[in-house]
Amino acid sequence: MGNLDLSRSSKSAEANAEAVSNPPPYSSIVEPIDEPPTYQQPNVSHRLSRNVSPRSEETVDIDECIDHLKFLSAIAKLRNLIRGTDKLFGVRDSEARNFADPRKQAQAAARIQEKRWAVYVARAVDRFTIWWQTCLPSLNNSHTSMLNDSSEAKIAWAVNMLPPLDVIMVWHAYMLNPRAFLEDCLRQSKMNVWGTGLPWDMINASIDNETLVFDPGSEARINFETRTGHSWKNIHGSPTKSLLCFRCKQEVLAPWTEGSIGCDPDVAFAHCIGYADKSLRVVCPACKFSITHDSLRVQKLRSDVQKLLKDNLPMPGTFLSQNGTPADDENGDNVCFPNRLIKEGIRSEILQLTDPTENESTTIETIRDHLEAFLKSRSLLRRVNKATLTAGNSSMPERISLRNMLSRYWDNSSPFAIDLVGAVIRQGTFVDKMNNIGWICSPNLRSTMAHFISKYDVFFQIMIKNKGHAVVPTLDIDLIWHTHQLSPARYYAFSTAQTDGVFINHDDKIDEIKLNDAFAWTSKQYQKLTGGKIYSECICWYCEALRESNNQGLGRLISPSTMHAKNNAVLLHDSANIITDGGKGQGPHISSHNAVRILAQADPKAMQTKTAQLESCWEKAQRRSHKRSGSKSGGEDPLKKGPYGPYARDPEILREVYPCNPACVNITAGVVGDCISGTQGVGLAQGACVSETMSAQTRGKGKSFCAGIAGCGMSL
Repeated sequence: MGNLDLSRSSKSAEANAEAVSNPPPYSSIVEPIDEPPTYQQPNVSHRLSRNVSPRSEETVDIDECIDHLKFLSAIAKLRNLIRGTDKLFGVRDSEARNFADPRKQAQAAARIQEKRWAVYVARAVDRFTIWWQTCLPSLNNSHTSMLNDSSEAKIAWAVNMLPPLDVIMVWHAYMLNPRAFLEDCLRQSKMNVWGTGLPWDMINASIDNETLVFDPGSEARINFETRTGHSWKNIHGSPTKSLLCFRCKQEVLAPWTEGSIGCDPDVAFAHCIGYADKSLRVVCPACKFSITHDSLRVQKLRSDVQKLLKDNLPMPGTFLSQNGTPADDENGDNVCFPNRLIKEGIRSEILQLTDPTENESTTIETIRDHLEAFLKSRSLLRRVNKATLTAGNSSMPERISLRNMLSRYWDNSSPFAIDLVGAVIRQGTFVDKMNNIGWICSPNLRSTMAHFISKYDVFFQIMIKNKGHAVVPTLDIDLIWHTHQLSPARYYAFSTAQTDGVFINHDDKIDEIKLNDAFAWTSKQYQKLTGGKIYSECICWYCEALRESNNQGLGRLISPSTMHAKNNAVLLHDSANIITDGGKGQGPHISSHNAVRILAQADPKAMQTKTAQLESCWEKAQRRSHKRSGSKSGGEDPLKKGPYGPYARDPEILREVYPCNPACVNITAGVVGDCISGTQGVGLAQGACVSETMSAQTRGKGKSFCAGIAGCGMSL
């Protein structure tokens, strides 16, 4: 990258210097490691300057957005480096040449690169977990009091406290699941982390403007290595992951990955048995117990049950109400039912079921089935709820709360509410788009960010005024939305104040067809609120077709805002402010970075119908454009894409490469994710069957909002 002047004000510089002069009390010294590798960014001819402005207490400020863009560029460089490093983690490019078919060779080469990144991310999550537990202070507080007392929930960050870039990358993806992050901070007494957010000033100062190398200095490296026992560089870490045998408590070493790509690129690495592989299986040399991903998830639940019984630490999924705010079970939220059920009803049964010495084959599905059976006992429910059930009583609230708790264990053996490997992988597409679209190189970057922030303000108004709808962002708005969420306390305060107590979640689980309709609806609402301004400032075929469909009408049937929108659409092509992705017309396009598809709801006919509708609108727009310019119509427009909208799942994500699938959710009856029967369609913060936005009138009443994952939506 050329000389990007990202210098702060003198006041910020003084604050940074003071922070560096007062390091945390780390005393042990280790040898510094080699200098980080150099990444090269295309030269740019401008300089980015900083204005002296206070941090926004409501949404975000321009400097934070620029810092975020710079950070995403650094992550994109890191990702490309890891994917392209032959033989890293024993994953060899040469294996692709084992396939005679050129198409298979290309497919295998892509999967080999993906596997290297998957292993790197798994190691990064492991390193983040140790850093989170050992380097970040825990507070002994009444959990909910910290939500409103930001003065006590702050960490005085210094540059030498920063972890490596891969650890910050995991932290970043984690925070973009705001309800999950809040729950974990409450449950694990990390509200000071939640109250502080990402230390943008210090992250920005540690990323070189020209090479995008992250280097906070030798003291930060020494501190990290001393406190965590890990090397500063991810790739210099141990080739094995240390696990504890659940049966005999002996240490068991599992390779991070083991095996080759296999004989079919469509199921590449599916047979591998390492910790970062789908089919983990390592046998304890002492007692012959087999450790698998299933057993790790069961033991995570068992450990949480033991903490509940011993320390009265509530189970995951029992902290937040459906509004995303701390639950008050006495006032009817009922999310704490699983805690009561375990303590007062089934403690011996659940401990026996998860005891590896008695039930080695137990899975989360097994536990789900037992919990479902317990709910059929009316005497048990009466004892746990300390209330009399009548014939007409429904156990739906209890079922919902149990399903919410179990959602923390589906495909997740980490100590967090979500699988962080999947969270990072799903961010990959968005990271690449932010890097490729080139906003960081814009000569008018500050004014561009100011424009995006103003669009985000309108987007938020659409969200809070339309609680019964999914509201879908464009890439520019999503950048601002993400930046806002990376200051969790500020985002929580703003969100709950604007919505009368609802913590708006960043939900990436919306069915593809519904996403298309929601994006069209969002575009129309934005058009109405702004008097006809363009929502998706993009000239790809999809956005052209969408604008055409929104602006159809005849004569006096067209509203003033629609007429203005038609005129603005004409001017859009001639705008000098549109920054496109390599000239392909994809500027502030629909955000599709978390594209995941529900297997059980694939509807080819619906997809074909929607495609035909879009293509018809696109052709009308093209005919109008040709007529206006006097050119002849016909031929294929170079901007036309197919076969559908921009939200099919990321083709670079192959389920078999990962321990859990970050890009697809199966809600077929009886499979993982359908936690408790009768709760399909009920909106939850996590889990396979996640709702779109639901109004208070429909929430929890069984209305079908079963979700695929494709793009960003919101969950109220």
